[in-house]
Amino acid sequence: MVERERERERERKKLVFCFMFIFYVFVVSHTAFPSKRRSMSTQHHHHHHHRRVVDYCPENEDDDDDDDAKDVEFSIEEELKELSAIIETSLADAFGFACADDLEASAAKTDGDDDEATKRLSADLRLILTPLSSSSQKEEQKRACERCVSTLWRILREQSCGWDKPCYRECFVLSSLRLSVCELSGKKENEADDAEDSQKAMECLDTALILGCPGGMARPFVRCVEKFMRRTEKKRASGDDNDDGSDNNNNTNNNSKKQKVSQEALVVENVLPSSVPKIIHPLERMNDDATWEEFKAMYFNKDLPVQLPSDKSMPCIERWRDVAYFKERFGKRLIPLEVGKYDDVENWKEEIISMEKFIDEHLAPDILKKEGNTFVSYLAQHQLFEQIPQLAMDFEIPKWCNAGRFERCNIWLGTSGTITPCHFDSYDNIFGQVVGYKFVRLFLESDSPFLYQSGGQWETTRSWNVNDDDNEENDENTKKRESKKKFRNAQGNISRVDVESPDLEKYPEFAKATPMDVVLGPGDFIYIPSRTWHYVRSLTASCSLNFLF
Repeated sequence: MVERERERERERKKLVFCFMFIFYVFVVSHTAFPSKRRSMSTQHHHHHHHRRVVDYCPENEDDDDDDDAKDVEFSIEEELKELSAIIETSLADAFGFACADDLEASAAKTDGDDDEATKRLSADLRLILTPLSSSSQKEEQKRACERCVSTLWRILREQSCGWDKPCYRECFVLSSLRLSVCELSGKKENEADDAEDSQKAMECLDTALILGCPGGMARPFVRCVEKFMRRTEKKRASGDDNDDGSDNNNNTNNNSKKQKVSQEALVVENVLPSSVPKIIHPLERMNDDATWEEFKAMYFNKDLPVQLPSDKSMPCIERWRDVAYFKERFGKRLIPLEVGKYDDVENWKEEIISMEKFIDEHLAPDILKKEGNTFVSYLAQHQLFEQIPQLAMDFEIPKWCNAGRFERCNIWLGTSGTITPCHFDSYDNIFGQVVGYKFVRLFLESDSPFLYQSGGQWETTRSWNVNDDDNEENDENTKKRESKKKFRNAQGNISRVDVESPDLEKYPEFAKATPMDVVLGPGDFIYIPSRTWHYVRSLTASCSLNFLF
């Protein structure tokens, strides 16, 4: 058994190298800019240079002017074969077959319906990893993918803290990758079928990325779907140009609708709101001409938070002010959303929705200040740039990260009123405000004795909506609330105190803590060292980036 675990660990260590190698070979063989790709790769070895958070080369979208439709179909079919080969060889050998073994072993330890469902997962996964040629076999393979995805969704919903076995996530990822290929395969009746199937394929990939698929692994699949979508759109546009008058009128109407959408700006104003919190002790600020070497010596090496010089030169600061930018370019892409106020445990939930729906139903009413709007929602702590790397072209990793080693970048895009409760993290963080305004309150690690750190259960972390008694009725709803609370503070790194409105009778020691406050606007940056407590509240609709290093 021990030897088996060691072997599995060796396989997992091979995985990262395998994924990146697959991605590199695929992109270099398909991109029109291999030399640019190489230059970006070398920047990883010279970390003092500015670079992107994702090593990504935009494809030349004008290289699709094929002589006839046969060439278009042939090239798509060839790419689908290559993607199938990745699943059947590299991914299967790296972890796919081991995952099927784990599922089978797990089934032997469970009873009843779960036993049968897990056994079926193992058998279906082996079918998903198998090269098949006949159309009937491929149809069965597609049904196997759909069964795996459906079963794993059910397991995910039933388990309060996510999948409890790595093989569940691995199976979901492999099933989703294969299903995306299945959706694009086969003959289509018309462009509408092409568009519908390519959308289904992208939704498979987005869901896999949201639930843990590495960006580098999914990227060749995503690029293939994007290319398929572009070509479908070109064929549709070409068909519209050759249609009769009535269809041309319809096309004109469609264009006018598109124009109307693009002209309806959803711009977040660069105006500090009137209801700005009172600053008790302002966070220290570096001089505007400070260098990253000075930052490293004076703050990074000493684990001291500081406000860094502002930088309004990033293209995203202007481009992303109009949140319609996200909708127009990536409106159909799926994103993970936290909906509801953080302290409202009854109604707080997580869901996966389209970017378009998030913009239209959540952000737009907030930005336009529509009466009766009560939505508080957050695309929070998500590696969106692994999922949609085109957005990473709008900014660079800040030079301050040169003090350490850059790891990853998250986006925080949401309405006004979002709150991240006072907590600490295990990594260093450069937090940059891109759009709108946020209030941040920080406390040094030395103030930890005064901040009433939770013991790992979220229900003991909120001062305004928490019952600390242990004699609550043990009904089904209570169990659901408890599991949700536990899920939301699995690390036990959150303060029990509402640091903007503390209950000093309940938490008297908090009076000894010394806050450091700052209001961040577009282009402002702060350094939050690991284990430094911080609380964040959005004052307007807002977009932030944090760079972990």
